[in-house]
Amino acid sequence: MCGIAGIAGLRPSAEQLKNMADAMIHRGPDDEGFFIGEQAGLAFRRLSIVDLAGGHQPMSDAEQSVWVVFNGEIYNHMELRRALIDAGHRFRTDHSDTEVFVHGWKAWGTELFSKLNGMFAVAIWDVRARTLVLARDRYGIKPLHYAIAPSGALVFGSEIRTVLASGLIAQRPSVDGILEYFSVQNLWDGRTMFDGVQYLESGTMLIRGPQGMRKERYWDLSFPRSARGSMDDLARQHREILMRTLQRQIAADVPVMTYLSGGIDSTALSVGAYQLDPKVRAYSCIFDLDSVGDDKVADEREYSRLVAQTYKMDRVEMTVPATALEGCLDGYVTSLEDLRMGMGYVNYLIAQRVAQDAKVVLSGTGGDEYHAGYVGRYKILGLTEPEADPVQAGGPSLMRRVAQRLLAWRRGRGESASRPPTRQEIYRAVLNSVLSPAALKEAFTPEFLAQSKGYDPIERIDAWIARTPSDDWFDKVFYVDAHTYLEGLLTFEDKVSMAHSLEARVPLLDNELVDFVLDLPKEYLARGDVGKIIFRESVKPWVPDQIYNKPKMGFGPPDASWYRKQLRPWIESELAPDKLARQGVLRPEYVRSVLDRHFSNQANNTYLIWSFLNFNAWCRGFSFYG
Repeated sequence: MCGIAGIAGLRPSAEQLKNMADAMIHRGPDDEGFFIGEQAGLAFRRLSIVDLAGGHQPMSDAEQSVWVVFNGEIYNHMELRRALIDAGHRFRTDHSDTEVFVHGWKAWGTELFSKLNGMFAVAIWDVRARTLVLARDRYGIKPLHYAIAPSGALVFGSEIRTVLASGLIAQRPSVDGILEYFSVQNLWDGRTMFDGVQYLESGTMLIRGPQGMRKERYWDLSFPRSARGSMDDLARQHREILMRTLQRQIAADVPVMTYLSGGIDSTALSVGAYQLDPKVRAYSCIFDLDSVGDDKVADEREYSRLVAQTYKMDRVEMTVPATALEGCLDGYVTSLEDLRMGMGYVNYLIAQRVAQDAKVVLSGTGGDEYHAGYVGRYKILGLTEPEADPVQAGGPSLMRRVAQRLLAWRRGRGESASRPPTRQEIYRAVLNSVLSPAALKEAFTPEFLAQSKGYDPIERIDAWIARTPSDDWFDKVFYVDAHTYLEGLLTFEDKVSMAHSLEARVPLLDNELVDFVLDLPKEYLARGDVGKIIFRESVKPWVPDQIYNKPKMGFGPPDASWYRKQLRPWIESELAPDKLARQGVLRPEYVRSVLDRHFSNQANNTYLIWSFLNFNAWCRGFSFYG
């Protein structure tokens, strides 16, 4: 919807706020607005979706005692508006969800945030209390970054570039942020790849006032698991909630589209949305498979075409050629700012295509994390088949990677390789998905590693496991995935879509739906080889049998093949030893060995090469290690 920014703790100049707003103009090309007070200033860029004529920000009450800038959509704002009007509050807009923050803050204070069903990053400046409040939605759908200037002022923005544009925060790389990316291909606990800049975690508020600054979580996952009923009855309830969710999320004053990959999630969302509004159009991305030869790759084009044909749905198909990465990597990486997991450049390209026709798209992100869709993670821990050997249960690819990681850790610590692994050790290996602690020492130069403040991926993973509010390992995996993997995916989803002025909505993270799923006994989520059981049963009436019965494939390009063939000359140039030597970060000989093993088909090093390419483009885009 928008981009927000601001400074608290000093009176910012109009030029500062303008620079911050201009740095995120792609997030809101339709409008801008500013507020400057004695101890705070707010900046705003708008992508008009709801209440096109109204909704200008920053927005205040009639007395100008509360000022708000807000990015996102609140799907229950009309119900909250009615409650506030009944309590005596007078609204000045017709149906702007932003105004609910203004009056909601005055009526409920920080309790406002737990009442909201939607996606949001918000800043509230309470003039009388001289207090700034920042908050993010339950799941972290909308991003918010902040930093503390040397003067003590708090600088914040929807994007890191916005914070840096204030001129108050130095642009420096974070060594530990870089190591975290190369360990888990993600960033956790508020860490970014920019020194001194943090992101505000999901379900959290940051309050800065005369008494200092504090951070509090206003919502967290819990696992009542108390729902009872037959599978048919619970699946029907789930489907009814999903339809209400879609009804809420296709509400806009502009057209809403969907992504359609051919998997169950995107099929269900596309069909459900189409049933509610036949003007909904689906967008599919397919890959140039003529370029991969005899290599086996996942291809879901026939399934997305089947959905469109079955329902006579309008559908747009975009083909990604083998060389697409070469042309878009720099734009993709600079839009992300922080590097994240997955071959996300394809999502960047399809978002660019949708943005030519619309401002809003529905995405299935969150469906796997909140419905136990990554069944291999649960199986390998023996959580869906307790009698199974955990390491043998997750499938050959995951089993091989976990076994290799466990063996490397044991050798590094001088421990016996024959001792059966604990669940904690197995889950560490699942999360430490790129380079192990020992491999980090091989991949990076000693001079670079010496700048670390003591980064240890094992400590980071163990800390997350320890803070889970449940002793049940099924819940532990659910909790950690939601707070780590999913938060990274959501940040990625926002950045690649808003780079093209496109708002991505995620119906599978609607509060009503999530609360329902968290109350289900775990056997309704994953059992044996099957994950997302309740979701699959819920949407079965909408999904063609060929899609319902096919194995989970995942969405991604055939990069392993493309790296060995069409993209090899470009990769050789991007990761040339002399370039890496000048950077002084990655060891050229280590990178060369990774490339050689992949090019010769001795190993599939796609994700590691992808990480090298991303990091190289990141250094170039932000003028680091040049």
